[in-house]
Amino acid sequence: MKKLIKKIALVAVAFVAFSCSNNESEKSLGAVSIAEIAKSTPTLTSFAEALDVAGLTSTFESSGNMTVFAPSNDAIASLLSALGEPSLEELELHQPGVLAKVLKYHVVSDARVLSTELTNDMAVNTLLGQSFTVNINTELNEITLTDVNALTDGASYITARDIKCTNGLVHTIDSVLLPNLE
Repeated sequence: MKKLIKKIALVAVAFVAFSCSNNESEKSLGAVSIAEIAKSTPTLTSFAEALDVAGLTSTFESSGNMTVFAPSNDAIASLLSALGEPSLEELELHQPGVLAKVLKYHVVSDARVLSTELTNDMAVNTLLGQSFTVNINTELNEITLTDVNALTDGASYITARDIKCTNGLVHTIDSVLLPNLE
């Protein structure tokens, strides 16, 4: 049942990806920003909420050229659980500014980085000024990301790729990347 739900979610994300392209030659339902994609995609509503709580929504609504590795709802719920926080609002209250740093660690500014442009062992420089590493398994057609924080165990898998928006690209990931917060 979980696999069926994941497949349906991926089909929905793929539909949205092709419907928000900025390319005139592709079919489009209109101009959609990264923030609007997050709000309208069922698996990214927690990411949209995180942008609101951190005061970053307007950045992701405005024009620009960025790539976002957006954590899924489950990824954000896992982070909150690991931190012992019941909500994003409580996280912001108890650790002001941490949420904004974490979100900025998921953004590459001034670049639309397609999944086909990612290479194995590539260091991706983020808006926060720290980088994470790309790992590619060509046999399994998997792309994973490894952050710099020793608190996380394993890698974050890219679950949907190359969602084109008016102000950049979105790749969804299954766990939150954590920067060095010291």
